Amino acid sequence: MIGPPASRPGACLIALLATCTGAAAAESIVGTWATPGRCGRPLSTIVVEPMGLSGEDFFCEFHSVSRAGDAVRWRGTCTYGVDAEKTTVTARLAKGQLRYQMNRDGWNGPLQRCPN
Repeated sequence: MIGPPASRPGACLIALLATCTGAAAAESIVGTWATPGRCGRPLSTIVVEPMGLSGEDFFCEFHSVSRAGDAVRWRGTCTYGVDAEKTTVTARLAKGQLRYQMNRDGWNGPLQRCPN
């Protein structure tokens, strides 16, 4: 006969494990990223912020962000020199490497995380 959890010793443990083993939080991509082996070198490094992205020759400011697993999508404005344009940036983290795409242009990367 099946009774309340207290009458089934393993039931409480199973219920507790089920609640504790939910999906793990995705790793943050905030930080400095570069072409492998080129941290700190001009034109090889980008900085990812919660609501911004910048490199040697551009910067972006975002007004919205969404995340699905290891993919982050921002919407906002990117400035290249003196030209600013509405931009959607998508970044994906896989096996510790970051790739990003601006609008529907090709993917940039893979990039490695630079030490702080």
